[in-house]
Amino acid sequence: MKRTQDWKDLTIRWDGHQKYIYGKVTENDLIEVIVQKLEMILFTKSGEIYGQLTLGANIEYYLWETKINADIIKTKVKEQITEFVHELDLIGYDIDLKILPGSIQDIMEINIKIKGYNLFFIFDK
Repeated sequence: MKRTQDWKDLTIRWDGHQKYIYGKVTENDLIEVIVQKLEMILFTKSGEIYGQLTLGANIEYYLWETKINADIIKTKVKEQITEFVHELDLIGYDIDLKILPGSIQDIMEINIKIKGYNLFFIFDK
């Protein structure tokens, strides 16, 4: 199936987000569109988005309410990327996921490398 190359999307950033720009409604940079989609799937619980029951990696649940290992969570994140971030099919990516013991709860670091960029996502309570 051939994917289109129209990277334009609505911006989902809010006042207080480090990359928020007042008055910006759309995002048309490929990497920024990918980052927004990754933020959405990583920080969303499954079933949380109306009409998109499968969207969301459910990281908090797997990290803090189960004893699932990092490889299983990594597989779930990759499944989300395959389903919702089609742009990465075209340019490729690498993902590294680590679970570190925290003083109260475990901490997870996710590093996604795409096209010369290193994106770090940290889950910590």
